[in-house]
Amino acid sequence: MAENNPQSLLLVADEPASFLKPREDRLRGMPFAVCTDPQDIPAMLKTVDPTAVFVMPGPGMPKSSVRPVVEYPSVRWVANAGMGVEHLGRWATDRVTVTNAGGVLSEFLAEYTLSAIQMANVGFPDLIAQQRRREWRQIPWTPLAGKTISVIGLGHVGRAVARRAKMLGMRVIGMRARNIPTPDVDLLLPEERLCNAMARADFVSVHVPETPRTVGLIGKSAFACMGRGTVLLNLSRGPVVDDEALLHALDNGKIACAVLDVFDEEPLPVDHPFWGHEKVVVSPHMADLVPDWRARMFDAFVDNLDRFIAGSPLSNVVDPDRGY
Repeated sequence: MAENNPQSLLLVADEPASFLKPREDRLRGMPFAVCTDPQDIPAMLKTVDPTAVFVMPGPGMPKSSVRPVVEYPSVRWVANAGMGVEHLGRWATDRVTVTNAGGVLSEFLAEYTLSAIQMANVGFPDLIAQQRRREWRQIPWTPLAGKTISVIGLGHVGRAVARRAKMLGMRVIGMRARNIPTPDVDLLLPEERLCNAMARADFVSVHVPETPRTVGLIGKSAFACMGRGTVLLNLSRGPVVDDEALLHALDNGKIACAVLDVFDEEPLPVDHPFWGHEKVVVSPHMADLVPDWRARMFDAFVDNLDRFIAGSPLSNVVDPDRGY
């Protein structure tokens, strides 16, 4: 294969010192520039004229600010340090390739998911409420073994969740767009059978990207299919779950507990009903917030950079129609 010769590289991140300095030698002497201010992105693109761009959104680098990188004419590859790429919108696939960080933090997301499942299964939200009331009341609970989890989306994270759930003796139903045999999944269902996946589940764990097809996927009709007392976990994107429909399902008993790590608006507004709802656990988008997450993302990018320079196929190329 013919090698690529990137004239320059642009790194877009709000805290580059946390990952760049110890790994700068991995860039193999390639010229690069760093943009830490979202307002400087357009000017930096013109100055650097990069062939490849590494994008790491963060508190000081809002996702909404990085769209120009896929539109700039010199850019041939955009590496997004994260799974979701909905903030990049559409891009010209004949000119630019977009990759994500699929698999880099999936094991941590799965660990968080199973911790949340075990917490909800034992009834920790009720126990915490009792503690605040200084109330001593024993609550019986049943083991996870033999219970059913529906994993909605079987990408890197969904498959890692399925593997862990199976190790705990759970029955695993999986839903994915493509009919691909998947380890640790007892029953694989297509997207059009979402209702069937919901109806059979004690736990529903959502791990799909945000796309036009998935916004509102878990809405009124999906909740109507669920049995009473289901536990819902959303670690994908806030818009995938309809807030109003979820609140109704919580109040009518369809959902016994909802563990939410993502929301339509982040930070979650202080007046949002999720904050005070006794059946909701609010997690501030931290399911994969391990201390060295930035370094792990950058290492994965540099591994892919080696492939890019060698003219080899890149890992984790995103299909804009699927969002992953």
